[in-house]
Amino acid sequence: MNKDTNTSDLQSESLKKAQIKDLLERYPNTSRDENDEILAFLKNGPILDIGNLKGDETVRYKIAAFEDAHQKTFRTTPMEIAVLLFIFVAVALVCSMLWDIGR
Repeated sequence: MNKDTNTSDLQSESLKKAQIKDLLERYPNTSRDENDEILAFLKNGPILDIGNLKGDETVRYKIAAFEDAHQKTFRTTPMEIAVLLFIFVAVALVCSMLWDIGR
């Protein structure tokens, strides 16, 4: 049962990737809704699928053009920077404590 669910998920992800690739091939002749769909996939989609699309010569430059046209959306927010900074400081503190314990 679990195997069937995983197969179904993989097929739907593959279908979504193919759909996004088709939209990117037509970009900039896409509607606002289609642009929103591309944007959602590039921001929140599976990293491997995004990497595979960026490595595909047929859509590589379309993705670059899309990202250039939507720069504001792809920017790192102050909240994301704060979270990353907090994680960095926490890891540095843990490493420092472990260093002191080991001495």
